[in-house]
Amino acid sequence: MKIIGLLLFLIFSLQVHSKNSKINTGLWHLEFQLNETTILPVSFLLEKKQTNICLYIQNADESIELKEIIYKNDSLIITFPTFDSQLKAKIFAKDKIIGSWFNYTKGPNYSIPFTATSGQNTRFSASPSALSIFGKWEVTFDYDQVPEKAIGLFNPLHPACCESANCKKNEIKGTFLTETGDYRYLEGNTSNDSLYLSTFDGSHAFLFRSKLVNDTLWGDFLSGTHYSAKWYAVRNENAKLTDPDSLTYLVNNKTIELSLPDLNNTIYTYPNIKTKVKVTLIQIMGTWCPNCLDESRYLKEQKDKYNDNLEILAVTFETQETLEEKIEKVTRYKENLALNYTFLIGGKACKDCAGELFPMLNKISSFPTLIFIDKKGNIRRIHTGFNGPGTGIYYDKFVEKTNLFIEQLIRE
Repeated sequence: MKIIGLLLFLIFSLQVHSKNSKINTGLWHLEFQLNETTILPVSFLLEKKQTNICLYIQNADESIELKEIIYKNDSLIITFPTFDSQLKAKIFAKDKIIGSWFNYTKGPNYSIPFTATSGQNTRFSASPSALSIFGKWEVTFDYDQVPEKAIGLFNPLHPACCESANCKKNEIKGTFLTETGDYRYLEGNTSNDSLYLSTFDGSHAFLFRSKLVNDTLWGDFLSGTHYSAKWYAVRNENAKLTDPDSLTYLVNNKTIELSLPDLNNTIYTYPNIKTKVKVTLIQIMGTWCPNCLDESRYLKEQKDKYNDNLEILAVTFETQETLEEKIEKVTRYKENLALNYTFLIGGKACKDCAGELFPMLNKISSFPTLIFIDKKGNIRRIHTGFNGPGTGIYYDKFVEKTNLFIEQLIRE
């Protein structure tokens, strides 16, 4: 039996090696077909590691490693480490893969077809452009329906080379900040009088297109195949959004009391003896939420730093139907990110559902929402949304301010 098992292992290893040898390594260009006329481009890097390959999705300063790759005949199944989604594709040639992205968070049948080819190193095709959009813009999304204010931040994709004669100054990176979070790492370029940006992280596929008319960018925003909105933007270095610490607030004197299943399906009760003597942060989040992912990484750093002086509870609201499925999904999330704090299953992924668990708040308007509680059990601060590292100086200022506040609470 041992010999048979060894032979099967060797045969499988040879098959995997054979499949790997059929695929070009290096940079690939992937295009999602959103509709008959619209494609959403992204880039990824394919690298061989012994008999396996790893895929790295590239979005400006972000690189997402995908190493859960299954080969079956000439097919690939690539699973995202944190979000509930997969890329399923067929290898047509060394330089061509055709398949679909399945986002199970949006339902079992939600998928977007794609074609990927190797060798191309530009995200969008571009014509010569003198358009200069670097800087800060005041943005209004969905202006013809329910207007939402935002801030657009646009910078050179490769800032270090901007003084070089060979620098591609039409290559752009940036993001949009909103009052409930940012659109994370966007990458693209200008072409003639237009701006194009895109991103793909396994949870969202975003495409932004706009044209400069006089001093205003007029554009559209597509999120996968299920959402679109119009937007415009004007330069404004003084543009501001509502303070995220003021959007969610206390409306009564009720205290936070939780009795929820943890990842061992054991009821965890808050407050308890352990938390009564500690500063506690309660993160209201979902594993399907990219802004929550950025916040989780930040909270991990704080837990590493303060260890026993800081308690962090993540109350998750998930899309899976059963408790067992929710626990399985959250456990995978926690393990893949090596998170070192407590996770509780809050319920279904909806803001109203989250609000029912926290009736002392006016509302839950965003995932994530972070509650700061001092050693006496008093709520001292509530932060709505999360503008992550893709926002540059905005994220740096948040980290500086929040670190000082946590240290103050610990010293009290």
